[in-house]
Amino acid sequence: MSALAKLDEKRDTLERGVFVLMFGQFEVAVDSIFQTARTRRLGEADWALRRGWDTGSLQGRKIPLETKLSLVLDRRSPTFGKILGTYATRNHCAHGGMELSVGSIDSLAAELYAWRSELRP
Repeated sequence: MSALAKLDEKRDTLERGVFVLMFGQFEVAVDSIFQTARTRRLGEADWALRRGWDTGSLQGRKIPLETKLSLVLDRRSPTFGKILGTYATRNHCAHGGMELSVGSIDSLAAELYAWRSELRP
């Protein structure tokens, strides 16, 4: 393998690592907004506003990202599908997959900020 090919391979690995870390920070934001929404809803005296938020499946730390996301972002939003697609790529990379392209890190950063602005507690 040539030195240039080795450099390309290392760059690709580094980009995948950065991709996973950046998406991980987005997951932290989703979790934080979800926690805020859940705390607000659980504090409601009116059952109509509290309904569904006190279910056991929304307690604990093992709540799937898709569940959290569906409670802080409209599932019908085009963004919802884009986030889940990016999450699938993140999982692929985090588990050693090299087949899927991660694309531009700069574009990912812009998308993550835009997606974050759409989340609602």
